[in-house]
Amino acid sequence: MSADGPSGLIPAILAGLTLRGSGLLNGRPPRPAANTQRDPNEPGHETRDVNVRNTVMVMAGLALTVLAVVGTMIWLMDTFAARQRRALPALTPQQTTQLAPPPPNLQADPYADIDRARAAAEASLAGYGYRDEARTRARIPIGRAMDLIVGRSLEPAEPAAR
Repeated sequence: MSADGPSGLIPAILAGLTLRGSGLLNGRPPRPAANTQRDPNEPGHETRDVNVRNTVMVMAGLALTVLAVVGTMIWLMDTFAARQRRALPALTPQQTTQLAPPPPNLQADPYADIDRARAAAEASLAGYGYRDEARTRARIPIGRAMDLIVGRSLEPAEPAAR
């Protein structure tokens, strides 16, 4: 069978019937006389064509049978599913309530949150301020701290001689 399946035969049959009825074909080749001998080396041909009407009727019957079987199966499945749904107990209010997740919920805008965190970190590195509540330790911008440290030795200073 072709990729179209059995449904591809219907257009072919209809085309054959149309050609046959239109008269475009000059009919069948002439039949040899009954008393003439056929050459055994010459290929023969079928002298009887297929009855197209009977073929169409058989195909239509098969198509209707397939449609009836498919329709019956759909009806049976629907009936069986409805019977199963009726056999189930009704849902309780607890089963039908909408659930909301408890807090903390997911971030609504994570990009804005990370931008705020980066801005706070940048302000901490680039500004003056105190590091503790007692205001005993201060912080200065990192650029200023580097300027103060440049040129100084990292070695501890030697104690002054007494």
